[in-house]
Amino acid sequence: MSDTEGFTITHLDSMQVTDGLTPFGVPLGGISGIDYDDATGRYWAISDDRAEKGPARFYTLELTLGPDGRFATDAPVVTGMTPIADQGGEPYPKKGVDPESIRLVHDSTDIVYTSEGDASKLIAPLVRRATAQGEFVRDYALPSQYLPAADASGIQVTGVRNNLALEGLTFSPDGSKIVAVTENSLVQDGQIPSPTNGTDSRVIMFDSAGGDVVDEYIYAVEPISGTYPDMVSPTGFTLKADRGVTEILAVDNNEYLVIERGAVPGKGSEVQIYWASTEGATTVIDKEKLDGTETPMRKKLLFDFSDTGANPDNVEGITWGPTLSDGTRTLVLSADDNFNPEGGQHNMFHVLAVK
Repeated sequence: MSDTEGFTITHLDSMQVTDGLTPFGVPLGGISGIDYDDATGRYWAISDDRAEKGPARFYTLELTLGPDGRFATDAPVVTGMTPIADQGGEPYPKKGVDPESIRLVHDSTDIVYTSEGDASKLIAPLVRRATAQGEFVRDYALPSQYLPAADASGIQVTGVRNNLALEGLTFSPDGSKIVAVTENSLVQDGQIPSPTNGTDSRVIMFDSAGGDVVDEYIYAVEPISGTYPDMVSPTGFTLKADRGVTEILAVDNNEYLVIERGAVPGKGSEVQIYWASTEGATTVIDKEKLDGTETPMRKKLLFDFSDTGANPDNVEGITWGPTLSDGTRTLVLSADDNFNPEGGQHNMFHVLAVK
């Protein structure tokens, strides 16, 4: 528990979903973004499956809470699965998209989602609006500094890093701004995290109606928490320590909750929630490359899963949940299993109390 900037956050409950569920005939997994629909009491969740285990898709879920804020069931009720279409109205090809975050559009049935793209193939990231049926509506154009580009020898020199791109997304409370955040720095902006340095993620803001970029800031991610040797997973994948932003959630027009997740080989995930504010931060709108003089967003640690004894797993999603009968506001978090139960990763949901 911690109390900063008027917040007190406590852990109420965690749910580990049984491995191997296949609602609608497709493996349930990769839940990397989640948003709560207060009007229906349902959640919208997006899978980061790159159209390999099934179509690129999002789900609607029920995650019922009891009066005490604990989960009332031991598994989510999956009420729907919607394939997402590309710009041409066709299903995304395999490895043609990497969905990461999803938010409901204010006063609309549409959704907005992000894709990390694939910088290794110079496929650009996306902030894309779609209908509730998964049909393309429009894109929010990213500035050139976000687009992966290579030099004559094929070495990437600018843009988002592979698998460290547009990981988080939120709307301002009034719905006027779409706010997206990169997991780590752009290639030209600096290093990825190490035990001795953090990384400068970019926070970009769009006018949700017109689509123009209206502001941009830097969020400074903490260094990796220690020096950890690489390990080989049971599936033969080399695990390396890392750290980055996995989601952002608006508190008001200037303040946000930001999830930082660190991977520790052989030990799982470290997950913290920070309060962050753009007040006093340097705007870097249209800045092609950072020069080190920028003032990042102010931040303070609010909550650390290591203080709770609960296993967070690979938390990548956060949303405001229902308000409890005593007036307590909840946060609901989702963990992405990476379709890797053999490696000890599982679909999980957590509920936190905010006072």
